[in-house]
Amino acid sequence: MILVTGATGLLGSHLTAALLMQSKKVCALYRDKSKIENTKKILSYYTDEVDIYFSKIKWFEANVTDYFSLQEPFTNVTEVYHCAGLVSFDEKDNKQLYAINAEGTEHVINTCLEKGIKRFCHVSSVATLQIEANKKYVDEFSVWKTSSGNSSYAITKYRGEFEAWRGAAEGMNVLVVNPSVILGAGCWGQSSTQIITRCYKGLPIYTEGVTGYIDVRDVVNCMIKLMDANKFGQRYILNSENCSFKEITHQLQQNFNKPTSKIKAGKFLLNAALVFSTTKNIFSRKKSFITKSVIQSAQKKTYYDNTKVCKEINYKFIPIKESLAYVAGLYKKEYSK
Repeated sequence: MILVTGATGLLGSHLTAALLMQSKKVCALYRDKSKIENTKKILSYYTDEVDIYFSKIKWFEANVTDYFSLQEPFTNVTEVYHCAGLVSFDEKDNKQLYAINAEGTEHVINTCLEKGIKRFCHVSSVATLQIEANKKYVDEFSVWKTSSGNSSYAITKYRGEFEAWRGAAEGMNVLVVNPSVILGAGCWGQSSTQIITRCYKGLPIYTEGVTGYIDVRDVVNCMIKLMDANKFGQRYILNSENCSFKEITHQLQQNFNKPTSKIKAGKFLLNAALVFSTTKNIFSRKKSFITKSVIQSAQKKTYYDNTKVCKEINYKFIPIKESLAYVAGLYKKEYSK
């Protein structure tokens, strides 16, 4: 039996669907029962027999922040894909980030050790890897560097990764994947899919910062192939292409038949937007989309090397242009009626 944590999120839902398509037995964790519909919706992207496949999932109500809630779900499990995590760059979420990404992973690892579960795939992030001096690309040899510029998200994902490697030191077979920005259909408006909804609703500004992007279908396919190939004791950067924010937003806007962003946002404009957004959200009590961490990443140019995973499992990634067209098409189908 395979267990997927975070099975109602973007990555966990697509992973659950992909495992089911391979006739694998899956049990899945949910924290909020209403979000199980996310998984059912994403299943519809993979099959017309949604109800049949959905009925094969064994669901458990559990929270990685609650160690005792994990005891029953992890019984009789042979391998775990740990997808549960929080993506946020809002300082208001710092405690929750630590509880889910760091302590939550500690609870999951401890439960696996107690239950004798040996096979474990941990989903980290490229945020835990930083460019080495005199190198153009971040690769698997890049290491964490303590810095005041590190976001709470990056710090807590690094701490979670530390717990995963501790599990390996205590006898588990562990592999770690570090995906770049994940693009995928479903769970609209959450974490990385915010860029899709914002481009559809209108986004007048762009930046020329560069980072890596990957289709969620590539992430899950790589995870499954790596687990099946027993690539334990290794980390893998999962990245399709390195693109500028301008390229991504303009391609999405063109797919939506929307005007492309015309205003280049430099440091001054982004900081002004931060002040405006923060002031506005004090009264509305909404989370701020623009934060100091977002401003830093929006201007930064970081390139990621995917050579290792491509060679070891002979993998070819979906082109980002194709991925954006696919995602935009599904979004229009579901929300432009």
